[in-house]
Amino acid sequence: MSRVDFDLIVAGAGPAGGMAALTAAKSGLRVALVEEHPEVGAPAHCSGKIQLHAFREFNLPEHLILNTLQAGAFYAPDGSVARVRRPEPDSHVVDRVVFDRWLADEAQRHGAELILNTRLAAAERHDGVLRLRGQRSGRAVALSARIIIDAEGARPVLPASLGLRLTRRHVFGLQYQMDRVEFEEEDCPEIYLGRGYAPGFFAWIMPLGGGRARAGLCIDPHLASRGPGYYLERLIREHPVASRRLRGAVVERKLAGPIPVLGARRPSVIDRMLIAGDAAGQVKATSGGGIYFSLIAGRLAAQAAHRFLGGDGGALAWYEAQWRRRFGRELHATAFARVTLNHMTDGELNAFVASIGDDERFRRLVEQRGDTAYQSRLVAPVLAATLRWSLVRPVSTVLVKAVRYGFEALWDGGARLSARTNGRLE
Repeated sequence: MSRVDFDLIVAGAGPAGGMAALTAAKSGLRVALVEEHPEVGAPAHCSGKIQLHAFREFNLPEHLILNTLQAGAFYAPDGSVARVRRPEPDSHVVDRVVFDRWLADEAQRHGAELILNTRLAAAERHDGVLRLRGQRSGRAVALSARIIIDAEGARPVLPASLGLRLTRRHVFGLQYQMDRVEFEEEDCPEIYLGRGYAPGFFAWIMPLGGGRARAGLCIDPHLASRGPGYYLERLIREHPVASRRLRGAVVERKLAGPIPVLGARRPSVIDRMLIAGDAAGQVKATSGGGIYFSLIAGRLAAQAAHRFLGGDGGALAWYEAQWRRRFGRELHATAFARVTLNHMTDGELNAFVASIGDDERFRRLVEQRGDTAYQSRLVAPVLAATLRWSLVRPVSTVLVKAVRYGFEALWDGGARLSARTNGRLE
């Protein structure tokens, strides 16, 4: 066998890659964690919301926490609101730069080698080894490993070089980190629905504590006529509620990036390569969130790599089965919910939010079943309640219609999403 630089190369130092490198290094493998940027964690791309499940399961340190969330407010396009409050906290908010760097530091502390400013371009098989080509600081670089974990993020390039072409549907996000934001409750993120402000997704204000927040949105390019900057500035200027929160705020920095949605359908393994995190489409289509699932997938991928290198020929298939068992149902449920929401017009959203805003039964349902990590636990009860309420609440027929579209679109593999919703801006 040819000389090999590492047992395992992990491409990408985000949550999936950092956890994979840490887990593999702890198991004794020779690990390289390769990051395309000069610094781990920069630029940050997401709001930094991580469920308490992750802190408990991975023993994450409390010094990473900026704020704790226990409630949520969902605003219709016309400003009407449905508020929910859990009996206990649901999530923490972290600084993603600090979080990603902590993971990379822990991986290094356990023996992983961190390679920065290196963009990998292709992988090729050679005598039982995977050889990677790329550029480091503008110069050609070559690395080799016995197995690879691809955690490149939303737009991976390495799988295609081995014959696995990943078809992904992306939304595009932009958010401002802001100071002097006016809140009613700093443990309550606010979600803003509507085609006029965030076509194909939603806008948000995520409180960080101390009057600071991340205000942003995602748009589906199939449904939007302009770029995300246009819609975010419009939200700040014109939204009946968000404008009051943000007009006097000061922008500290701007963050942007794509998020894969409706895309975890293909295998996430191919000859000596495991794919994890955003690269594998392991993202909730309702929210675009995926840090917790990325941590799970990163650890499972590292465990599978260790098993594979120990002679377990079924280890790669084991990884695929394990991550789908842990949270595959959530990806299907949130894809269904996303397609359903995207088939509701602004007028229908106004009516629906208004109808549930004062509904005590709905609030109790969310408080008892709501879990932002495992949203499928709420989907079935909500559907059942919708069927019951449709007999007495006319607006429920709107949701029934949208649910039908959701089933149809998912049955067709998501292909109907743009065909049925494009141009519905009323």
